[in-house]
Amino acid sequence: MSINKYIIYTVLMLYGSLSATNLGNFAGYWEGTESLSSPTMSFEGREVYISLRHNASLEENLLYNSNSDFIYNGYLDWAAHYFTYNKSENQVTFGRRFTTPLGILGTQELVYNILEVDGSRISLEFVSEDGLTIHTLSISLTTLSNESNIYPEKTELEPNYPNPFNPSTSIPFRLVDNGHTRLSIYNSKGSLVKDIQNGFLQTGHYLFNWNGTNTNNVGVSAGVYFYKLYQGNKTIATRKMILLK
Repeated sequence: MSINKYIIYTVLMLYGSLSATNLGNFAGYWEGTESLSSPTMSFEGREVYISLRHNASLEENLLYNSNSDFIYNGYLDWAAHYFTYNKSENQVTFGRRFTTPLGILGTQELVYNILEVDGSRISLEFVSEDGLTIHTLSISLTTLSNESNIYPEKTELEPNYPNPFNPSTSIPFRLVDNGHTRLSIYNSKGSLVKDIQNGFLQTGHYLFNWNGTNTNNVGVSAGVYFYKLYQGNKTIATRKMILLK
């Protein structure tokens, strides 16, 4: 990524941006951990990323994708997931999509209180109405698009980081056009390992995570792997990465 494309925010700049009224200040790539306590599942400190990007159709919300199943439904990646910010209530809302038994598309609004802004990190907490489910996010804004570069100038697959990696790596790319987009992982023999993304995406900046597993969520062996970006019937680019054990 070129320096003039992104701004690495200092502690003061990050605090100031999150105190502002502009929803767009949340746009960018967030990484950190999530924890969940519920009657059916509990975990702590799980790695999470959230990619928030500007909505070309509406200014009232941002679009997002994430590796967190709690806030993002990967099976409905073709359906827009919306993020909103309510400054007066000091809350943010993730709109997780779902389908009813009748096949009707719906949105579950998950409202998070902003608990703390501590330097480069923000803490969010969701509590269900019955108080039995608590989901927390502790995430940092790693990069943020420059205001003049909200919409990419070209479609590009960028270098993953870290590389080499163990156990997971982040894969950024940018899209100029809306369309069906696929991000796939291949082994050194050219066999498909896993589709990280396979569905409709709008123009914007994206960050996807690969945790070194195949389609069956089984860990793969160490070695050289390739990730390839497609849009429509066109292959955009292929890059190499190395998984260590």
